[in-house]
Amino acid sequence: MAAQSILECITEAAPGAPMLVCPCDLSRGQENQFLSLALPLIEDEGLVIDMSRVSTIDAAGIGLLVFLRQCADRAGTTMALVNPSLRVREMLALVHLDNVLLAN
Repeated sequence: MAAQSILECITEAAPGAPMLVCPCDLSRGQENQFLSLALPLIEDEGLVIDMSRVSTIDAAGIGLLVFLRQCADRAGTTMALVNPSLRVREMLALVHLDNVLLAN
């Protein structure tokens, strides 16, 4: 199976903020490309990140999500994660960030 490019993220309209659909892999080596897509959106108007396609996430991916949340807080915008897979929910719960990062 070919690796999915981080640049295959799809920006879609969501009520109140743009939505960025994450690719399957949010791990070391992929985070800088995702950051370059997400950061301008977060700083301008906030961002909803659809995590439904994410099957691989590691410490670098989790660190990126925390950083994006901090950037949103500083910019006075929002950053919400929606539709996380079971694996993503488990990883965020393992590091006690599920209540911080996941939209309820």
